[in-house]
Amino acid sequence: MKDTLLALSDLLNMLPDAIVIVDGKGRITFANRHIEGLLGYTPGELEKQSLDRLIPKNYRADHKTHLASFREHGQPMAMGDRPVVYGLDKSGDEVPISVSIANLDLDGERFSIAVMHDSGEVQSEITQVTSKAETDLLTGIGNRLRLSKKLESAIEKSRPFSLLYLDLEKFKPFNDNYGHEVGDKVLQIVARRLQALVRSEDLAVRLGGDEFVLYLDGLVDSKILEQRAAAVADSVSRRFHIGDLSGAVGVNIGGATFPRDGDNEQDLINVADQNMYQAKQAGIAYQINK
Repeated sequence: MKDTLLALSDLLNMLPDAIVIVDGKGRITFANRHIEGLLGYTPGELEKQSLDRLIPKNYRADHKTHLASFREHGQPMAMGDRPVVYGLDKSGDEVPISVSIANLDLDGERFSIAVMHDSGEVQSEITQVTSKAETDLLTGIGNRLRLSKKLESAIEKSRPFSLLYLDLEKFKPFNDNYGHEVGDKVLQIVARRLQALVRSEDLAVRLGGDEFVLYLDGLVDSKILEQRAAAVADSVSRRFHIGDLSGAVGVNIGGATFPRDGDNEQDLINVADQNMYQAKQAGIAYQINK
């Protein structure tokens, strides 16, 4: 085996990507020189080491299952169902890479060969596209897709949170009397004010039209939620200036809290929406369940 790898090493080192060869016990038997540029290890540092050294801890169990199945009957393929997976570099950081794997039979023994390529640029492009898809183009804050992803993650982790559902009052006249350009500027002003009220772990989104939602991470106390709703109503209702135009809008707000008011996205939004409607009917700024 060593003689065979020695004969192959010059060829494998000439290839532009990082390459590792792994035996049936998951030990690295060969790494070419490009592994250092990708993950920071010299080939000698990896020889006889477990492949787990290059795999983030939360991916290792799935990787072992996948690799075992592949070694038995797999065909050469790109690894994973996404264009980017993650390797673990020498400093312990996760590095975006693409991986292709194949079985390699040498001297009567089966090995697996992995070809790894730096996918930082691809990951950056994916991040940019994802961010754009989750952003309201008019206001620059999040949209319904970003809210859905945030709620899905929090619910899956049983992490408590509250929602504030906002519907603007006296907004339509700005569109009707001054045109949609002014109406758009009003929505942008409201979005900036909402964004200024949330923490980094919170989220402000525009659902569409003149409806907004605030996701408030970890907040479940009704009294504190009322205080937040009052602060939001006060901020949104402050007068603004657009050129020579001076004006203000009002707002009605409804609250909902997970898990008290629902255990899924749609139920929680419905409760917050219903409470917002009750506030509108009662002529008050906000309605929060006790």
